Amino acid sequence: MFKLKKKDLKEDAKYVKAIITTYSEKQHIKKLVSPISNTYFIIDDKNQIYICIEDGKVTLSNHVFLYKKQFNLSFTDALKKLVKEQMEKEMQLLKKSLFKNETNLLSKIHNISISHKKSNVISHNFKRVSNL
Repeated sequence: MFKLKKKDLKEDAKYVKAIITTYSEKQHIKKLVSPISNTYFIIDDKNQIYICIEDGKVTLSNHVFLYKKQFNLSFTDALKKLVKEQMEKEMQLLKKSLFKNETNLLSKIHNISISHKKSNVISHNFKRVSNL
């Protein structure tokens, strides 16, 4: 049988993939998805860099330049997958931290309730003194 040879990426596609990979791995960078259009956004407000990954098209812009290019659908799907996987990792970390905080809260409240369970009640021992 014959084997299909994989084409090497063109230089601009290599840069686009490297940029998206780098930005998607940074946790402080906003990553958004539009579920209906299946469009992914990577937003770096600090450096004013905005990336949009659509089906078959990638758009990168900053405050001066705009780069817009059509790519194969398989290439943009691979880019979306990179972003999606990183978003999933970040959501799992968030989920762990949220539930950890909830568990800590419950533990603290439980400890407070135990400490108040055995409250000390002051009872007075009054004796009646008779007047002569």
